[in-house]
Amino acid sequence: MDNLAKQIQRQRHQKVEIHKEAHEHVKKSITKGEKIIIGTAAALIMAACFFIVSNFAAIYGHEREISALSQSVSQQSEVNQSLEVEISELSAPDRIMYYAKEELGMSLQDDQVKVIQSVNQ
Repeated sequence: MDNLAKQIQRQRHQKVEIHKEAHEHVKKSITKGEKIIIGTAAALIMAACFFIVSNFAAIYGHEREISALSQSVSQQSEVNQSLEVEISELSAPDRIMYYAKEELGMSLQDDQVKVIQSVNQ
């Protein structure tokens, strides 16, 4: 019986060795073609990421420039409105008459006044 047990053990040991050898012979490696494909795909993904980030950076820069310009336009619009108010105040007929009489010493002579109509009316 002892011999039979040793034979069974040897057979099992041989089967295990054959099974191990079969696994050892199977070499899992990446081929050159797969390496080229992976490298090319990685390069394309990196290029796409760079392109997207650079576009977002350009868009952000343009948006900041537009914002600054719109703020400048609104400030200039306020300045223009205040100047229009000042023009209307300074061109009032009563003010002109007062300035002409008091400051410049002029007098109004109604017989020499000529009325000129504007073309834009």
